[in-house]
Amino acid sequence: MCYVHEGRYKKAPHSEFVGGVIQEAIDKKKQMNAGEIPTTNQYIAINMPPRHSKSMTITETLPSYYLGNFPEDRVIEISYSDTFARRFGKKNKEKVKQYGADLFDIQISKESSAHDEWLLDNEIGGMISRGVLSGITGMGADLMIIDDPIKNREEADSETHRGKIWDEWIDSFSTRLHPGAIVILILTRWHEDDLQGRLLSKEYGDPLPWQVYNLPLEAEEDDVIGRTVGEPLWPERYGLEFIQERKRYPSSFNSLYQGRPTAAEGNLLKRKWWQYYDTLPKMVHIIMSIDATFKDEADSDFVCIQVWGKNGADMYLIDNLKARMNFPTTLQAIRNMVRKYPKAHAKLVEDKANGPAIISMLKNEIGGMIPVNPQGGKVARVNAVSPYIESGNVYLPRQAPWVHNFVEECASFPNGKNDDQVDAMSQALNRFIYYHANEKFIPKEPVTLEEKVHRHIIRLSRGRRKGGQLQ
Repeated sequence: MCYVHEGRYKKAPHSEFVGGVIQEAIDKKKQMNAGEIPTTNQYIAINMPPRHSKSMTITETLPSYYLGNFPEDRVIEISYSDTFARRFGKKNKEKVKQYGADLFDIQISKESSAHDEWLLDNEIGGMISRGVLSGITGMGADLMIIDDPIKNREEADSETHRGKIWDEWIDSFSTRLHPGAIVILILTRWHEDDLQGRLLSKEYGDPLPWQVYNLPLEAEEDDVIGRTVGEPLWPERYGLEFIQERKRYPSSFNSLYQGRPTAAEGNLLKRKWWQYYDTLPKMVHIIMSIDATFKDEADSDFVCIQVWGKNGADMYLIDNLKARMNFPTTLQAIRNMVRKYPKAHAKLVEDKANGPAIISMLKNEIGGMIPVNPQGGKVARVNAVSPYIESGNVYLPRQAPWVHNFVEECASFPNGKNDDQVDAMSQALNRFIYYHANEKFIPKEPVTLEEKVHRHIIRLSRGRRKGGQLQ
């Protein structure tokens, strides 16, 4: 990379990782060609933020390197426009002209004058570059690179445009693959229903065995290149200050920079449903809700402690703490929140995972520690409270620094990376709404008329009994 880019290529851990993934695929293809392993297609999806050298690392360089290893193979490169595709074709053609003979003993055919479609001098191997909607005819692919098939937000939000790209994959791109082909989809995620979203969704058929590598701007848990949580992907160019700037636009940050797009309105919990307050009215009831899934070690998970208030039918999120904590730190955070909100008499703690340990340690120190045994799954518990959010009865503090993160986590549920705040929220709202049913029954299916009649008969039967005898 450094050699053929003449010093313009800057080494970085993420680009070195991507190079390793690609080299592994090439080595595997060599084993297939040698008959050492079965011939199968390889499908690789790589998600990276804008301006992180993904095109230079892959699209501007890989085709020429690949043809040096497999000079009788064909490469197809696809971009969102013919102009960009032609540029990538030209870049690779120039590399073969300048370095091909010395490095791989390959040259460009003298008959190939175009930049978007050219052959090697063996008249077999070569490359074709096209815009995503320009059509591909006359050539198969041993290597196919699809680089950012969506240009901008307008295209991403157009269901028609997304459908056209999908049709091209179904009817054109996928039909060009030779046995043993390598397919590389490298993109910035604009929309949950983009090409990658459809390729991985069972809604559009049985997904192919895609290897997906998401390289977010800000490292999250289980980072594929081994970063610590919060570490920038390319700190020399886009450091912590840049991350904070981009976080001002949560929806854009989560999709373009973290590779986790959500529906424009949100999934189960729509963004537009939330109400906001500037001044907190007087609360009749105040409770604390604690979601504590932690590990007593350095790479601990998120703990969420929320304070909620209720006034009439309206419920207000008063405070929200989300942080990585081990067991001692969690106990101290609860103590601090109790001192800050002494009127929060009930402290709800899920009676699973780490909840019992918290209650055991604090019950003789802090009153009102209530174990909650949730019924149904996470989605069922959110569905039980979502009508109250939709109806405008749930309020968030407009100026709180954490409010955007809270809304985005709720909007991405149940497909988001984290759901700690969602769990704490649903636990609190279920307590308010179903006060006398801490272990409430959440129906999985609507009650039928037949079931209603059956229940009514049982109630009548019980009403006729006195002293164990029928009247």
